[in-house]
Amino acid sequence: MADNKFLQALGEITAEASALEYCVAYLVTVARGEDKAQVAATLKRVGGARQELLKLCEETRVAKGKNDQLYKDLVRLEQRMSKALWERNRLVHAVEVLRLTDHLLDPELALWHPKTDTDLSVSETEMKRLVQELRGVAGTALRTTHQFPSSTEGSTS
Repeated sequence: MADNKFLQALGEITAEASALEYCVAYLVTVARGEDKAQVAATLKRVGGARQELLKLCEETRVAKGKNDQLYKDLVRLEQRMSKALWERNRLVHAVEVLRLTDHLLDPELALWHPKTDTDLSVSETEMKRLVQELRGVAGTALRTTHQFPSSTEGSTS
């Protein structure tokens, strides 16, 4: 079984990824001036927050153009979100397996990602960095809501 530090870090990564998806769903809802209940509807769909962010990027590009700073900020946000969630998925879907190797008398524990058939090597530092990145992207999403007029009107959480 994986050690407690690894499992604790994995739990933290999962929680932060969920928070990030909530923040992005909230951003899209505010940007479109939709009812806050739309956040829950977006989160019910697997990948819904990222899909809606991609649509918002396109809507912003059409309305304001590729050189608009808001469009660039949204694209950068989507890229950071995608990368962080990809790393999260890579770790969460890895399994711990016993590897039998010729050079070792005893089997060794290894993380293996079945979808790509690759061994994973991840340090505690890398996992902490991913937690910080997930938090950073979520914070960026929340700060971006202030660029939309509807975010200053009497919002209810």
